Amino acid sequence: MSYLAIHRTVKAISRDLDVAIAFYKTFVPSARDARLIDRINKVGFHPAFNIISDSLHQSVILSLCRIWDKPADTANMNGLARDFRNAKVIAGLAAGGHVVDPGKLRKWLSEIDAVNNSAELLALKRARNRAIAHTPTPNKAYPGKARVARYGDERKIMERTMPLVEQAGAFIGYSYGTLYVDQRRLRREHAEKFWATLC
Repeated sequence: MSYLAIHRTVKAISRDLDVAIAFYKTFVPSARDARLIDRINKVGFHPAFNIISDSLHQSVILSLCRIWDKPADTANMNGLARDFRNAKVIAGLAAGGHVVDPGKLRKWLSEIDAVNNSAELLALKRARNRAIAHTPTPNKAYPGKARVARYGDERKIMERTMPLVEQAGAFIGYSYGTLYVDQRRLRREHAEKFWATLC
């Protein structure tokens, strides 16, 4: 895996994460802002509003699951972790002037494993696989161990993903135009303006 290939992968994942943040910050008011919901209910827009809210919520789940998928032919955190576990890749990065600190790498890989095994991510993947991508058969019980997704699982996975993506970029000298903490704020401001103009 070349530096350029890893750089492209990090860039693709960072774009996906920005999209996930945008979906999430736009979704949250539609699910939590009592004044907004009351305003929509009073003007009778709630059927369309509920569809929009549900679509945004599903898009958050899909975006986060895509970032944490495992297929080798997709840009995802697990593929990036496989690359960073490869001694030849690390040596190639060092030869190109991007020395990866072994202690930081161990910590990063440990957190990758922790997120993969978290109840929140497993619940989101269950929701994606059984409620969004497929309709589960009503004739068989769920065979897996993942719990049902709960409100807040998306935020927890997103918060854990942001520093991991930024650290992956730091390993290869990739600089972000806007840090995720600022991107999150901007997406929240955009969502607030959008919802405030309705009705």
